[in-house]
Amino acid sequence: MAQEDCKFTELTPSRITCPECAKGELNPARGRFGPVYKCTQRGCKFWVDSRPTGEVCGYLRNGVECGSLIVEGTKTIPDRCSDRSCPNRNPHKLAKQ
Repeated sequence: MAQEDCKFTELTPSRITCPECAKGELNPARGRFGPVYKCTQRGCKFWVDSRPTGEVCGYLRNGVECGSLIVEGTKTIPDRCSDRSCPNRNPHKLAKQ
């Protein structure tokens, strides 16, 4: 348990404004399955499961830009969209199509 707490304290605030309320910032918090980034504004329930990069997803679906936040990827998956319904959520699979 102590290692998890140490791992959590190493996370730094993202300094990215919440896209939902535009008042709070996305900072690390304890999630059920590990750290998440959630809005600091009281009452706002926006959160993402990975560190946001500050960029906006430009993937076009039916002529409309997605507009969700881009979050950091992993070793094998590049930076991706935070919206689970966006095809850019798995950009490594898009390149294969």
